[in-house]
Amino acid sequence: MHLAHLVSSCSLLLLLGALPGWAASDDPIEKVIEGINRGLSNAEREVGKALDGINSGITHAGREVEKVFNGLSNMGSHTGKELDKGVQGLNHGMDKVAHEINHGIGQAGKEAEKFGHGVNNAAGQVGKEGAHPAVGQA
Repeated sequence: MHLAHLVSSCSLLLLLGALPGWAASDDPIEKVIEGINRGLSNAEREVGKALDGINSGITHAGREVEKVFNGLSNMGSHTGKELDKGVQGLNHGMDKVAHEINHGIGQAGKEAEKFGHGVNNAAGQVGKEGAHPAVGQA
């Protein structure tokens, strides 16, 4: 049992590289370990490149999203300005309509006043001259 324990310990030390170089110089396990280490180093570099690419993509996507939001903000601002112009135009049009209505009412009042004067003048004439000559003849 002690021999098996010793062999497994030595194998473990060989795997870990704790034995001197002369003990494992031509050992195929050492070559396997070196290959694994090279593979891990390559994998680490590739993972680093992939993470850099992911970060770059996220950064680029963030810039694009920012552009979209800026565009929407500009559109909203422009739309608000156009809406203000429309409201101002509507208010101006309503003011014109109100002015024209008031002007029309004023004109109608003046015409009614003229009509009243005309009626009064006619009544005055009837009073002065009597009935209209045609009425008098009848």
